[in-house]
Amino acid sequence: MVAVETENVLTDADVSALVGSLLEQYPPNKTKAVDFLGAQFDAGLAWVHFEVGNGGLGASPKYQKIVNEAIAVANGPSSYSVGYRLTEKEVSEITFYR
Repeated sequence: MVAVETENVLTDADVSALVGSLLEQYPPNKTKAVDFLGAQFDAGLAWVHFEVGNGGLGASPKYQKIVNEAIAVANGPSSYSVGYRLTEKEVSEITFYR
């Protein structure tokens, strides 16, 4: 049996560049939290280990730390904050209307 690698191969620098671009295009101090978090999702930086198009990059979850730390340093919103959590039903409804 042969193991098939399904993860996108990224480097720390790749992920840093992506989050840098997000922060440049959506400065946290000038962007509504909901808009920033939406842009983070669209950029694949919400949950990097999720599939592309579903908030992720199809990458190793180890890269999420780079994303979270860079956003925190920039005083950006956290998707883990109370009030930003969505139930499965709410996520499915958002996906439906997108």
